[in-house]
Amino acid sequence: MKNVCIIGGSGTKSTLLALRSIEGVKIHSIISVFDSGGHTGFLRKKMGIYAIGDIRDNLIASSGNQEISSILDQRMEVNGVKHSVGNLVLSSLIRENGGDYIQIARKILQIPSNIEIIPVTRDINYDGDLVIETENGELVGEHNLDSGKRIKVRGIKLSKEAYLNPDAESAIKEADYIFFGPGDIYSSILVNTLVRGFHSAFKESKAKKILVMNIMNKMNETDGFAASDFVKAFHDYGIRFDKIIVNTKKPKTTQKMSKYGRLCGFVKNDIEGEDVIADDVVDEDMPFQHDVDKLSLVLNRVIKDA
Repeated sequence: MKNVCIIGGSGTKSTLLALRSIEGVKIHSIISVFDSGGHTGFLRKKMGIYAIGDIRDNLIASSGNQEISSILDQRMEVNGVKHSVGNLVLSSLIRENGGDYIQIARKILQIPSNIEIIPVTRDINYDGDLVIETENGELVGEHNLDSGKRIKVRGIKLSKEAYLNPDAESAIKEADYIFFGPGDIYSSILVNTLVRGFHSAFKESKAKKILVMNIMNKMNETDGFAASDFVKAFHDYGIRFDKIIVNTKKPKTTQKMSKYGRLCGFVKNDIEGEDVIADDVVDEDMPFQHDVDKLSLVLNRVIKDA
């Protein structure tokens, strides 16, 4: 049985769904909790909890109860403010059950036993923020990346020290494969590497490290990035890969916005070699994301060939 870690945010749902179809795979999905925007940011301030938006997305993607998950995936407007139903339910579970909320959510959503959803830190009251280092100084809060103002990211750090969830530490150390992405490279993926204990666990792991490259670039995160720029960004934070999966098909699209934010062009593949797997993995209907069936075939091949 393969022990797989997925490290990222909401964008990693396609990787999770693709891996679900592979027989014998045990999935540990390690998730960022540092978002400060939208309804997630509102609940962080109001309830003093870490960000739960990406946790919600992963729970819904893993759910075996489609009726409940479809409800949790909805938004409702109250007094002119759009609220995520899933966020409201999870925050209520946290208020009543503390750190046990995910196990209760698992039962409600009928999460398969081979999938574990793991926040990167166990501290549900973590109140630190992502700090974005730019050419014009520091910006505190992930929401600055989605503000509409153009910025150039020079680096990231956390405003307050966070400690790696022991369950995440065990998953990383024992994994056969660790998948990164797709997702917002700085705010959803690399931010996890800033948690104290991550790099020691990662160094100890014998897992094959695999990057699922983004299909399209996102404003302020990866403006103008080619595949090599993604790889360099990971290298800057101590992450190197055994395999890199890159999309080869560029469907026509005029879409500038997606559920993941403001887009700014396809990621150009400018890397090659034995460690690069270049294939058509794009969703034709939603070209900003991966086609789950196409990606599943590629991931299956990666796991069997390793």
